[in-house]
Amino acid sequence: MSRLIPLELPPTGGHPHHVLLRLPDGKPAQGPLPVLCLLDGQWTLPLLEESGHPALQRCAILSLGYQGDRDQITRYRALDYTPPGPDGGLWEDPRVPEWQAGGAPAMIEQVRRALALAQGVAPALTRARISLYGHSYAGLFVLYALSQQSLPIHHYLCASPSLWWRDPLIWTLLEQLGKPVQVDILAGASEAWYPLSAQAAGPEGRKNGVPTLPTMRQLQAHLQAQGMQANLHVLPGAGHGHVLAQATLRALELACGAA
Repeated sequence: MSRLIPLELPPTGGHPHHVLLRLPDGKPAQGPLPVLCLLDGQWTLPLLEESGHPALQRCAILSLGYQGDRDQITRYRALDYTPPGPDGGLWEDPRVPEWQAGGAPAMIEQVRRALALAQGVAPALTRARISLYGHSYAGLFVLYALSQQSLPIHHYLCASPSLWWRDPLIWTLLEQLGKPVQVDILAGASEAWYPLSAQAAGPEGRKNGVPTLPTMRQLQAHLQAQGMQANLHVLPGAGHGHVLAQATLRALELACGAA
């Protein structure tokens, strides 16, 4: 059993965020609960709830998600999870030009507000270890947040981050990192990158994908060279679409301190 507490955030980027704080029933055995901050909560929180994973009883979950149809959510994600342009403002998504992008600084402030609201509801969470988790575009946002280190995050979890997005932008942002923190990278063994988006590829699908696992290993080495405690978790047999469920469960375990 658990308690789901809705939290109200002001809209940003022209759309609202659906925020929930999930607290397990009962008191933790020792100290405050760790906090797993979930991006794309409209998908990731139900995955965890349906899993019945025992770690759900050992973790507080702060879910930031969206409401609306899939096309709307896709556009919201492209805006919220991507780094700003050279002038610090918005620009277009490289693969789908009609999508606005570059809203990650505003999204960082939304995460900060959500954490503050959660800590207001459950003051013990002010002493908690906080993990931030995202997949794909949301994984790119996790790396952007790491590059800024302006949030009270102790542990960054990025699953299949969209490193291709205006490459080499995120690599440049990760060149001068601050204090060492734990970073866990999760990737599917069968993932590939495609130069065309699924929308642009049309009904025939995409071909000639480039395996992404070597790039994930490069990311791990890059972060380790910056002094981060960077780990790579390879999910066997998983392509990009299958990573979300496996990686979200693994992120819960890692947020709770599993090796």
